[in-house]
Amino acid sequence: MRDESQKPCCLPLKEEFQRSKFSLHHDDPGVFCRSQWQRGDRNILWLLYRWIWAAFFAGGVIGSLVNSYNGGTWFIYLTDWGFTLCFYACTYGAVVATIYFIKPSYFAPGSVALKIYWLSHYTTVVIAMMITLVFWAALYPSMPEMGAELYNLWAHAFNSIFMIFDCFMVAFPTRIMHFVYPFAAGITYGIFSLIYFWSGGTDFMGNRYIYFILDWERPGLAIGTVFGCVALVSCFCLCVFGFYRLRLSIYNCCGRKQVEIPETRASTETVQTA
Repeated sequence: MRDESQKPCCLPLKEEFQRSKFSLHHDDPGVFCRSQWQRGDRNILWLLYRWIWAAFFAGGVIGSLVNSYNGGTWFIYLTDWGFTLCFYACTYGAVVATIYFIKPSYFAPGSVALKIYWLSHYTTVVIAMMITLVFWAALYPSMPEMGAELYNLWAHAFNSIFMIFDCFMVAFPTRIMHFVYPFAAGITYGIFSLIYFWSGGTDFMGNRYIYFILDWERPGLAIGTVFGCVALVSCFCLCVFGFYRLRLSIYNCCGRKQVEIPETRASTETVQTA
């Protein structure tokens, strides 16, 4: 094991582009259950932090469903998919932290439960950032009256702010090669929007598209939007890795040293479930 603080600045990025980095296996399950900044295995403040943010997003999702269900069209918007992902990832993290607080030895290395948390958190951060940028850059100019609405701020600004903040609080690493998970989520939504169009679906105002930039009656625009979002996902995957490296740098500057336990290669790991 090598001290992360002693690596040349370009080496961590170079080391990310390896087949083994696709793996979701990690030899230290505790990093998914603790904060980067806590002392010891158990910390009640970290547990409260996780549940407060889970409740924050739960309130947003429930409130939005009640006010904007609109005959079920709430479920067709990427904004609501992304906001639900925030709720899911934060609640999952709160449950994981609670289990670990009660019984630190509960999770074994390679636990499937922790793999799901790792990929869902990473995917949520990337998708939240993409939703925020696309909304304010492409959609907001055509409907400026919606910018001050609470839910729009909640789902198009607070989502990214919190998830980025959370990247600096958690203790687990970020892998660039995990880009496949937010890519899969984005492509899934693109395919869903096409199927929804083919099946005659409409938005709550009766339009044949979910978003005007994803109007399949104008396939060039829709395909361009999908490819543009894929490019954004690529950029944001690098950004999230940058947040991770910055977090380690700040941690090391505070007088502590981060020693990372490397993942076992997927081809040789023995997967144990919690």
